[in-house]
Parts: sequence; C-alpha cells; structure tokens
Amino acid sequence: MSTRWIGLAAVVCLAWGSVLLTFPEPIARFSRKVQGEFWGGQFTPELSRFIGCGFVLGGVVVAVSLLVHILRG
Repeated sequence: MSTRWIGLAAVVCLAWGSVLLTFPEPIARFSRKVQGEFWGGQFTPELSRFIGCGFVLGGVVVAVSLLVHILRG
C-alpha cells in the first residue's frame, strides 16, 4: 500500500476521532434522528467519546508506524 494512502488514513482517523471527542452531544442527537428513538438511543455521548478515542488511538498508531517506516527507509 502506498505511504500516501496510509498517511491519508491516519489524518482521517485523527480528524474524525477529534470531531467525535469534541462534539459528542450533536452527533448523538443526529444519530437519534437518523436511527429512530430505539436504535438511536443507544448512541449516547459517552459512546461517541469512546469511539472517538478509538479513532484517535488508531490514527496515532498508524501515523507512528508510517513515521517509523519512512525513517527506516
């Protein structure tokens, strides 16, 4: 896989995770509107934050792995 695509994936993961961590309330409200009250009720702000932490952590891991790959040549 190209390093450009891996770098893009790291940026997208970090950006989406930051959005989820910064704005958990509006995302939870939007999911209730889209999914309905029953399924949307499972998307709480805490769940949005938890998923955001996973995206940020995954983005950091990918970015560090890419950096190590580039430095090793």
